[in-house]
This record gives sequence, C-alpha cells and structure tokens, in this order.
Amino acid sequence: MRVLVTCLALICSACSYMAPQVEPLAKWNPEHNAEVRRMLMGDRSQDIAILLAFSGGGTRAAALSYGVMKELQSTAVHTARGERTMLAEVDMISSVSGGSFTAAYYGVYGQGIFKDFEERFLRTDIQGALLSQTLSPSNWRRLASPRFGRADLAAEYYDQILFGGAPLSAMEWPGAPWIVINSTDLTTGMRVPFVQEMFDLLCIDIGEYPVSRAVAASSGVPIVFSPIAAENHAGTCDFRPPEWIDMALAQDQLTSQKIVARNLKGYLDRERRPWLHLVDGGISDNLGLRSYYRTLTVTADPANPRYLLPHLNAQHVLVVLVNANAHPHHEWARTQDSPPLLEVAGSVTGSQITHASDDTILLTRKTFESWVEKNNSTERPVSFHFVEVSFDRIEDKSDREFLNNISTSFRLTDEEVDRLIAAGQEVLSQSSVYQDFVRLIQGAD
Repeated sequence: MRVLVTCLALICSACSYMAPQVEPLAKWNPEHNAEVRRMLMGDRSQDIAILLAFSGGGTRAAALSYGVMKELQSTAVHTARGERTMLAEVDMISSVSGGSFTAAYYGVYGQGIFKDFEERFLRTDIQGALLSQTLSPSNWRRLASPRFGRADLAAEYYDQILFGGAPLSAMEWPGAPWIVINSTDLTTGMRVPFVQEMFDLLCIDIGEYPVSRAVAASSGVPIVFSPIAAENHAGTCDFRPPEWIDMALAQDQLTSQKIVARNLKGYLDRERRPWLHLVDGGISDNLGLRSYYRTLTVTADPANPRYLLPHLNAQHVLVVLVNANAHPHHEWARTQDSPPLLEVAGSVTGSQITHASDDTILLTRKTFESWVEKNNSTERPVSFHFVEVSFDRIEDKSDREFLNNISTSFRLTDEEVDRLIAAGQEVLSQSSVYQDFVRLIQGAD
C-alpha cells in the first residue's frame, strides 16, 4: 500500500511540471513589425540582397554553415557606404534543425560567433550531455509529466550553454539579418517559422519567446525529442488575415497557395486547434529554402510584394544554400545480402530527404529566375545568383568521401569539425558564381 501511495504521489507531482508558455499578444501591431524590418536594414546596400539558407544535419550542418559565415566575413566589398564585408550585407538567414544553432547564435551575438561558437557548441559533446540529463534521476519527475518532455529539457540545456535566456527579440538589432528559425507543425506538416508575422495569426508575442526553445523545436527530431508545445490564442488580438488567404481559398483549382491558405485559416479556429506541437523544421523543408520560395509565390500579398523580403526591389540577388546533406558509403550495397533493418530505414529516409531537397532547389531557382524575367529591364537590369555549398562541390575525392561519411549527430571529433569548417570556406570562395557576384556589386548603392 505504501508503495502504491508513493507512486501516486510521484505521478501527481509530475503532472504539476509544465514547460514555459508563450505570451499572448495584447494587440496586433503590423506597424511595429514594419518598424523592426526597417531597423534591421541598417545601412546595408539597397541595390543588393544576400539571402542564406542553412540546412539540417546536426553539428555537421552547424559546422559547415559556420565555415560559410567565416568566408563571408573575410570577403571585403567596396560599396557606396564604404568598405564592408559580405556578411555585413546579408539580409536574411533561413535555417532548419542543425543549421539553426549557427543562425541563432549569430543572431544573438553577432560578431561574437567568431570568438567562442566553436568551443561552446561545435566542439562540445551536446549529444552526451543531453543523454546524461535525460538519464539523471533529478529530471525523472519532470520528464514523467505529459507537459514537459525531452525537447523542453534540451531547450533548458541550450539556454544554459549557448543563449543565456535571450528572447527572439535579442536578434533584432540595427543592421542584423532577419533570422528565420523554421520548425514543423506535427499536426499539419506545415512549416512554421518563428517570426512575428506568422505568430500574429495565433495572437502570440514571439518577441519574448526564448531563442533556446525556438532552436529546440527546429532541431527536435520526432521520437528522439518530444514536440515543443505552443498554445494558440487566435481571435484575442484583433488580427486581420491578409486578403490573399480568402482569395486563394476561393480558387477552384488546388494550388500551393491554396494549400497554405487552408492551413493558415485553420489556425484561426482556436477551438479546433488550441495547441501547436512543433518539431524538426527539416520535416517540412530540410534546406531552409522554402522561406524564399513561399515569399515569392505563396504568402506574398499582391498589394504588398515586400511582405517578407524588403529587398525585393534589389537589382542583384544572391542566394547561398548551405546543404549539409551527406551521402555515406554503404558496404551492404556491394553484396546480394539484405541490409540490416536500421540501415534500410536510414537509407529510405535519406533518399526521401535527398529527392525532396532536389525538388526544392529546382523550384526555388525557377521561382527566382521567373522573378528576374518579370522585373528585368534595360533601364534597370536585375540578376539572380545561386550558390550551393555542399559536399558534392569538394574537388578532392578523399575529402569528399570523408565529409559524406560524417554522421548526423551532435557529437563530432575535432578533425571532423575542422574539415567541415574548411569545406564551407573552400566551396564558397572557389565558386565562380560567388566570385562574379562579389565583382558585380563593387560600388553598389
């Protein structure tokens, strides 16, 4: 009887543990959103737009994207505003999963990323630390609660070692790129970016939301991590949906815009969708590219084409995709024997991600090229440049094989980190497209 009472007491106490909740938005304020976007512009050149996309892939993705940022920082350009670095000209970083650690760290600390990001994250056994915390008896009672899961524990750890309690608004400083950390709604499979424009629908004040929880959601692989829950407060802040949603829903044909509009409209029904359960952004887009595609084709209000990208009036656009997708060697592929079950599952998942990623790249490039055709003129020439930083671009075969066989984990060796950083720098610096763009924008206004 005593054992039963003790167990019941533990269960009841576990139910009292809850993860931190989001703050409701008192009143919808689109003017404030516009002010923040203008502030982020700082003194960047108006004629150019540099957009980065950081893919998923654990610490492998974080290290590769960090290498790209180091190369951008070391590339000087002479604009009408003086000598600047390419990194200072970056307008937006869209990230998922492992790439979100690099994007968020830069968003919070700016140039400080080059001082200690390697030590605090890339060369730290994050995976081992998270496992230790999960197995620690001190956390068992909290983890037994249905309202506090492994992702919540991970968010606490990320806050402790990386972000120091910083809210998402800490990434909003003059001249900062717009950092878009992407997650996925487990219910609908829809991409959910941690930006105020998205959370206005839910009447949630995302400015005070912890960066650590956004990153935990973006990198929260289902089953390994629990979802990050966010309460829907739709209908409490006088939000008015953009007209394109009803226009899209009125269309007879099923289009990408109509699919997105249907999901967004669903969030406005708080009784039907009182909670969002957010997981790894790589499920809906493992490259981070769809932020840009959606902006140009789906969510842009026809009356306001700069809804998400204020630089759509730029003459020259550069998109740098950091694609850390790996193609490991499979010894079982050389024999007739059936591969192990886990190998089969991993290969199937990897193949699906690769095919979906290839489609996303082609779709994004085609969309930007169409945008160029529409806006290009003799009086005002417009150009689009696309660079993919991936292991396929590594010329040395042994280096390429080494990088492709680095696991998707949050624990890498120093050699793996070193070679990933070097690869990011090498591929970007040697890209002829990147070199041409740097020459093109010299003296840009």
